[in-house]
Amino acid sequence: MADADAAKVMVNIYGKTYTFVPTAEQSAEQIRRLASLVDERMRQVQAAGRLHSPLQTAVLAGLGLVDELFSLQTDYQATESDIAQRASKLLDSLGRVFQETQIDSTAPPQS
Repeated sequence: MADADAAKVMVNIYGKTYTFVPTAEQSAEQIRRLASLVDERMRQVQAAGRLHSPLQTAVLAGLGLVDELFSLQTDYQATESDIAQRASKLLDSLGRVFQETQIDSTAPPQS
């Protein structure tokens, strides 16, 4: 039982304490960072001036985080596509240079 208790991670989000048990894919530090981010976003929503219930605050913070995630995914896909296009052009250029070099090396010497 002591091992199970040692594996638990307690975090504070928006004034409430939550207990998590890290999975194989998550470290305790990752859980703490995520909780800190959620807490920060909820406090930003609260600081915006409108009075919201904690649930409304959580939903608005969650929507903001998901919007940011979608934006980052879009940027990542665009960058990945740009890299693929540049790599393809580079491979084409290298292929032409390699073919020209082969042709030059097989041509009879000029006198």
